[in-house]
Amino acid sequence: MDQTNWKKLYPVDPILIPSLKAGALCGASGLVVGGAAGIIRSSTPGLFAIASGLQCAALGTTFYATRGAILQAWQITASSPPQDRIYPSTLAGALTGGTIGGLTRLQAPVTGGRANIIPGVIMFSLFGFAGQHLYNALDAQHQDSLEPLAIHTAQSKSITNADTQKMVTESTEPVEPLWKRVLNSKWSPMKVLSDEQYETLLREKLLRVEAELAIVEEDIEKVKQRQNNAHKDGEEG
Repeated sequence: MDQTNWKKLYPVDPILIPSLKAGALCGASGLVVGGAAGIIRSSTPGLFAIASGLQCAALGTTFYATRGAILQAWQITASSPPQDRIYPSTLAGALTGGTIGGLTRLQAPVTGGRANIIPGVIMFSLFGFAGQHLYNALDAQHQDSLEPLAIHTAQSKSITNADTQKMVTESTEPVEPLWKRVLNSKWSPMKVLSDEQYETLLREKLLRVEAELAIVEEDIEKVKQRQNNAHKDGEEG
């Protein structure tokens, strides 16, 4: 079998490149968290951070590569139901946890390394199972938010151009981020203002200041009139 046919049957780039990216992301996260934990727990936070980063990078790369290989072997594509990815993610977590747990025997006695395999398999199986379920739930919520746009697009074929433009404008309005919805809720002591709302608020405050200045000027004029009247009465007396 030549190299071209081998690449067609067993493509490496769709698995290797994303796995390395996932490992780099996990390694960076482990480096930051390990550095913070090393400052608290270790006398050498730099080495603690590097070790944590390398372990997280190994976990992320191994898990993503194993999961990608299983998805490819089972012919699970992007059009497959989300439930089909639960078992590959769980199996990839188990293999990753067992592999990394077995490698810890390099830093521990033989019995200690073997004892880490079963807990690693159980823990990372649960992580893969729960993580895939959470991803499926978030993805389903995202798809539900896109359904109104698809409905409007389908209905736009039977209406006028003006109505179509209005519908597209309404359906493509950006959805407020979660933090904005939380701040704008009735339970929040703070509100997020748009530019127009902020401009209106400044104008209202300016009008209040101008009204207060007008009242102060009237009081000053009254005081001046009283002083003038008192001065005239003194001269006449």
